Amino acid sequence: MSVQELIQTIEGNFQQYHQLFSRFADSDPSFSRGTNKIQELLYTLTNIQEEVVDYRLKKILKEEHPYIPQIRLDEIRMSTHLRHNPSLAEIVHHFLKQRQDLLRLLNSLPAENWERTGVHELEGHITFKEFVRRMAEKDRQIISKLRQVLVPQQSI
Repeated sequence: MSVQELIQTIEGNFQQYHQLFSRFADSDPSFSRGTNKIQELLYTLTNIQEEVVDYRLKKILKEEHPYIPQIRLDEIRMSTHLRHNPSLAEIVHHFLKQRQDLLRLLNSLPAENWERTGVHELEGHITFKEFVRRMAEKDRQIISKLRQVLVPQQSI
């Protein structure tokens, strides 16, 4: 997949997240602050995204072959348990802003930066491009799961 195709995939994923979250947030105000499992799921997702972008992708751009530990989902969940009790709308807004910032970063990168590498804890050298490809792939899985949870099932 080319760099431009990757950026287009991330942009498409952003649009799908935006559409899905907007429809959900607008149509279901019944969730109380900090007590809903969906809010916790989305809050965890924002923190994972922060971990990937700020502590992996940006590190690869700043340092030569930095060490990249694997993501430990349990640690992220424990350390980010709705500390400030954000509303669903706040979580969605934060997530979508993170994605807009990521798209700005990706669109501004010179071609050679896509080949920079980090040294992954388990896999060795992995390029920036490969991390973004994996992020796009994971997005497809997450969007599919979110659709199942957030979009009411239509009766036939």
